[in-house]
Amino acid sequence: MQPILLFFGADEFTLGFTTDYLFWVFVIGGIPTVAGLVLGHLVRSVGKTKEAGIGLTIGGVMNIILDPVFIFVFEMDVAGAAVATMLSNVISMLYFFVVLAKLRKSSVLTLAPRYVSLEKKVAWGTLSVGFPAAISVLLVSVSIMLLNGLLLSHENGNILSAAYGVTSKCGTIALHISIGIAQGVMPLIGYNYGAKNHKRVHEVCRLSFLILFIFSLIFLVIVQLFPGTIVRLFIDHAQTIEVGSVFMRGWSWCVIGMSLFNMYNSIFQAVGKWKTSLLLAVLRLGVIFSVLCVVLTALFGVTGLMWVQAITDTLSCLIATAMYIRFKKSLASELEAAKPAAPPAAVNRVITISREFGSGGRTIGKEVAARLGIPCYDSELIEKIAAESGLAKEYVEQHSEYAASDSLYENAMAGRERDGQSAADKMWLAQKKVITDLAEAESCVIVGRCADYILRDIADCLTVFIHASDERRAERIVSVYGQREESPVQRLRDKDRKRKAYYELYTGTSWGQADNYELCLDSGKIGMEGCVNMIAQLFQRA
Repeated sequence: MQPILLFFGADEFTLGFTTDYLFWVFVIGGIPTVAGLVLGHLVRSVGKTKEAGIGLTIGGVMNIILDPVFIFVFEMDVAGAAVATMLSNVISMLYFFVVLAKLRKSSVLTLAPRYVSLEKKVAWGTLSVGFPAAISVLLVSVSIMLLNGLLLSHENGNILSAAYGVTSKCGTIALHISIGIAQGVMPLIGYNYGAKNHKRVHEVCRLSFLILFIFSLIFLVIVQLFPGTIVRLFIDHAQTIEVGSVFMRGWSWCVIGMSLFNMYNSIFQAVGKWKTSLLLAVLRLGVIFSVLCVVLTALFGVTGLMWVQAITDTLSCLIATAMYIRFKKSLASELEAAKPAAPPAAVNRVITISREFGSGGRTIGKEVAARLGIPCYDSELIEKIAAESGLAKEYVEQHSEYAASDSLYENAMAGRERDGQSAADKMWLAQKKVITDLAEAESCVIVGRCADYILRDIADCLTVFIHASDERRAERIVSVYGQREESPVQRLRDKDRKRKAYYELYTGTSWGQADNYELCLDSGKIGMEGCVNMIAQLFQRA
């Protein structure tokens, strides 16, 4: 430990404190420190953002409580702060183990050794997504050590180092908020890109950039106006406050570039362009920052070092912007190529039946088709979608109308691969093709599976939504499907929630909203036969 610390600038005054801190936090507490972070990311990745937030908050709050206890009551000084951090990380880790135990039956998360896989596809998929982020974090640490070492080499190095320490802690607030926003929208970008919904990719990116720009501007203004006050919150030493204020004013100009750069990097990770993400991370802190540190300290001394971060992030942001513009142009080309050809003059007439669970929509669709002498596609679609997508028939049957969860975030994260697509995305694209081909081939009735949305611009459709009261639907599912352990009303609500989540996930519109359909019928009041008559008459009249 000692030669490493001396290499990074520790001296006789700071070596003992640093050794104590590293011993408790990283030697004794290394596993809890890493495990708490990893488990927090895993829990959040399946949509359990509340549980992840609680786990991280527990660690932070316990650290705040335990710090004065070990520092002042037990008079352990820096070692006390380290022990407090170590124990807080242990508590956070134990909380996440409890959360995992509760989630093991309802999510894909598990720590069971039998599920460990070293298969090349699994390992490479994990590394390709995580490696750029890991390199970014590593380079942040290296850049801090480099700049700190250069500051210590100047006169009054300890005061300069303390001022930079306060500045970097303040910067951590901006860094983590911007990373949190950027990572938070990655699933939204990922599933829209995977589903080829490029318009929504642009909308999410545009809103995220706007939020980050406003946040950065506010943060910059606050730091420019009150640098001394901010430094004083960390340390009450006149010379350090004076130097820290100058340091913080120069450093704070990096916030806009840094925030937007983090967003660009997250976009490239979300769409599977891990090489671009890795290149940007290495360029920013591995090349630009390192070169500027050497050049600016030689030219301008300490003043130059105070502006290294601002210049680095501004240049990095400009490079990332250029790469993003290039990416947007490629998306525009894909979107243009994917535009459907104009439909022929004579098109088939198609009836799409969307329905609440238990409302009898499937039965109504089959009877309408029989009355009109045209085919009805419902369960028949399953085999066609399975053949088109290459997915198992059982998977298609379970997921072609229902989302895995009614949580948008959980659905967006599920099964995302390096290319930005998940198995559900591949199934959706196959589903669109199968339904489109059927509509082009003949007049027919298509039940469910977002057919009304898929055919909105490429077929002559009568879009129908069938609904009924909970009481009528509950009676019907008991008579048709039999009694189950859960209550009929609960079954209805669970099915409808997942059907609604699936529809809104892939269409961006509201399931069951009257404006989205030409005809909405209450099968409980009108009756099944009445619904069939009205749909058939409208179809024939058109």
